[in-house]
Amino acid sequence: MDDNFELPVRVLLHSLAVTHRHCLDELRVVILHDALSLASRTRIRAHAEQLGLRLELVQSPPVDPRFPVWRRFTAAIYLRLKVHEVLADESRVLYLDSDLLIMDDIRELLTQPLDGFALGAVRDPVRPTLGCGGALPSWDHLDFAADREYFNSGVLLLDLDKCRSTGLLDRASKILAERPEVARFPDQDALNWSADDNWLRLDQRWNTFAMSIVARRADYLHSAEHVVSLESLLRAEEVASILHFSGRNKPWQDSCPQSRSRDLYRQLLRVVERSVR
Repeated sequence: MDDNFELPVRVLLHSLAVTHRHCLDELRVVILHDALSLASRTRIRAHAEQLGLRLELVQSPPVDPRFPVWRRFTAAIYLRLKVHEVLADESRVLYLDSDLLIMDDIRELLTQPLDGFALGAVRDPVRPTLGCGGALPSWDHLDFAADREYFNSGVLLLDLDKCRSTGLLDRASKILAERPEVARFPDQDALNWSADDNWLRLDQRWNTFAMSIVARRADYLHSAEHVVSLESLLRAEEVASILHFSGRNKPWQDSCPQSRSRDLYRQLLRVVERSVR
């Protein structure tokens, strides 16, 4: 993460603590950051202590300057690609993006068997296959089938030993450095390319998009209706264990369309803003 997501990270931490009051001692939280300011680090640590969370802030190595950075995709999105090096003594981690709410106990996910795969993820609801949604724009030149499933990288269950032995994360970094033009959703496209369709499909509840926000965008067209209906995605919000505010409209922004999920996020945001200043 970077300073742009300091407050959202604290909202995420708050939601984690609220849903795990009875088992906080079982959780260890590590925040990977790139040049996070002292002020942000101080507030995050103070808030975590207030919540009773065991938290570490770990600075990652500099991001490769060849990696593409544009629009909302800052260099911080690539920190996940070095987690196997930064956490060299760990064999397994659950990676979480900053724009999430933990809605339920995630210990079931933390202990989910990976069945020999290096990576477990949830199929992207907006672009569930390469043939719809615009992911990996050059997929048709890479011998990939249009119906090949595509995962979202906001929640990743990683067997780090397997990532190291198979080179999964290293290959993703390599293609980003050598062919940055192939990616539309940079780290996510690179990870899907590197995984080569060998990934464990996790239940949708572990990475449920706030589609009630996405679908209200004037320019949104649900091109994946033939794969997964918009109606089913909207219903999924009601039973999400991890709610993901993916996309360009974030719930802390004034421009975010109104929805129950947005209002829920803002309610927690107000609590967090009052907690540590």
